[in-house]
Amino acid sequence: MKLWVSRILSDVFNPLVNAVAAFLIIIATDANHQGASKTLAATVSIVFAAGLPLSALLVMKRRGDITNINIDRREQRARPFMLGIVCYAAGFIFLKLFHAPRLAQGLMFCYAVNTAVILAITRYWKISVHATGISGPLVALYYQLGAVVLPYFSLIPLVCASRVVMKKHTVGQVVAGTALGLTATAAQISWLFR
Repeated sequence: MKLWVSRILSDVFNPLVNAVAAFLIIIATDANHQGASKTLAATVSIVFAAGLPLSALLVMKRRGDITNINIDRREQRARPFMLGIVCYAAGFIFLKLFHAPRLAQGLMFCYAVNTAVILAITRYWKISVHATGISGPLVALYYQLGAVVLPYFSLIPLVCASRVVMKKHTVGQVVAGTALGLTATAAQISWLFR
């Protein structure tokens, strides 16, 4: 895989982009018309899953707290991840209060919990957020749409390979990120939001 292709894959399938796409698809395809309007649920999801975290990253980058918004340096990840957890937890609370689609609530909950796990691991090892950020949303989309999503799971090795080619992660780090995204998201949705 060429370096320029890897950069494109890494940027296009950035975890924040994946979050927006997953929430919009889940909310748009939800058959339940009770609770929050789809527009309100989508707005809350985008603000708390991507808008606020991205804004925080941009501020941190401008202040010199992080080198770039992908937070490539492991030692710079703690504060952004903590802020992410707060954003996702608040997003979950708002989605629950507004009676947003249950799977949207579940995915936001997964973002909070999975990021907390990543934060704990990151103290010792640089697990791949890109790998978790592509695999977790795909699991949620599978619960929403079924087998039609299965071909999109082929994006996981492509995104993981892009991170390895760019020398941002080792094979072990992307495998661990993928395993976390797949298993933790599936477990939380199955046990708490089905």
